[in-house]
Amino acid sequence: MPRLRSRRRFLQLLGSASFGVAGCLGRDGGSSGPTTTEATTTTAEPSTTYGPTSGPDERVTATPPGDPALSPSGAWPQYRFDAGNTGYNPDVSIPTDAEEYWRLNAGGSPVLDGDRLYNLHGRGRDERAFVRREPSTMGERAVTPLVGYGVNSPPVVAGDRVVVTTFIEVFCLAADRDEVLWRGPEMDGIHGPPAVGDGVAVVSGGGFDGVPTQLRAFDLADGSERWRYDLESDAKGAPAVADGAVFVVTSDVVHAVDLATGERRFRVEVRTSEWTTPVATPEAAYLSTRDGELLSLAPSDGTERWRSPGSGAPVVTDDVLHVAVDGETATLSRDDGKEVATRFVGAPHARAREVVLVSDEQGRLAAYNTDEERQLWTHQTPEVQVSDVVSQGVAAAVPVDGAVYVVAADGFHGLGAAQD
Repeated sequence: MPRLRSRRRFLQLLGSASFGVAGCLGRDGGSSGPTTTEATTTTAEPSTTYGPTSGPDERVTATPPGDPALSPSGAWPQYRFDAGNTGYNPDVSIPTDAEEYWRLNAGGSPVLDGDRLYNLHGRGRDERAFVRREPSTMGERAVTPLVGYGVNSPPVVAGDRVVVTTFIEVFCLAADRDEVLWRGPEMDGIHGPPAVGDGVAVVSGGGFDGVPTQLRAFDLADGSERWRYDLESDAKGAPAVADGAVFVVTSDVVHAVDLATGERRFRVEVRTSEWTTPVATPEAAYLSTRDGELLSLAPSDGTERWRSPGSGAPVVTDDVLHVAVDGETATLSRDDGKEVATRFVGAPHARAREVVLVSDEQGRLAAYNTDEERQLWTHQTPEVQVSDVVSQGVAAAVPVDGAVYVVAADGFHGLGAAQD
């Protein structure tokens, strides 16, 4: 019986595999585009009955709404929080002592604007549908079916709009209702979510045989194309936006492109992968290499600042960054890449103020106080069997005030403050 828990699989789960497509990647020749329905509200009674089921899929079977309700507030608007993919939200505090409130079949990696949570439907439902949810219980507010082929997760929320990519185009939807505002032109081979910054949605496409590999920018207001940039080879990770530029990684090359004009800022050859997601700030751009190193580049011209051991996309704060090194989280100085703190067991997902969330290969999520260098709590996600494959692991951990949302192999977990 196959087991998907190797170190390579674990790092893929934390990196490129934390977003991806739901459903088949083939074209649906019979689809004429999205359909809309009236806003839908879940009315089913809360359920706490989980798997295993009687069939081969042993993942959680309970559907929203969850009970008891969480008390979340705050925002997590994009994949890895912001357009730079830093994974760091300095404005929220997660519980210092947390427990599971519910575990549901509630879709993929979420984004939040405070009032609503957005993600794609879970298994057993229309996985191509975009869902607006109640953050406390995951109850559905409105559903918009999209297309009959792959849809990438997670979406990006920007004010009153939400942007999501399919395998061939971009959709911009209303945040508060079931409505498609615009959809982008075909650009086959989109594998990851967009980045949104300064009123522009940026998408990399072309990870598909015979398709031009391009980075494209669309006006968030009306979907008109601002510019396009030829990437030369596939780019399957998420782009990053910072310092007035878009950073994107193809096989063995990192590109920086002016956000306003689409003109090349720099092109630097690096031993890396087309699945690499860069992280960018006004001071530096970071990416992992195929040699197991984390590379820091100057955002202005791509000059190497430093390199240090590390894998996957780091979590970058104001003065330090957290990166996976041999199954642990190392804390490095942003200035020179040197380790400045004790390591934590597991690889990093996100940080909220002084608390970093990490997970290990056995599906254990842990919260560590970085100032005091101590563990606050842990949450174990179970091993599950789907057909003849056993899997375990945490794909995403999203922190907001009062709650942590966890997407794991078995389902969607809502964690809140420990109750009396």
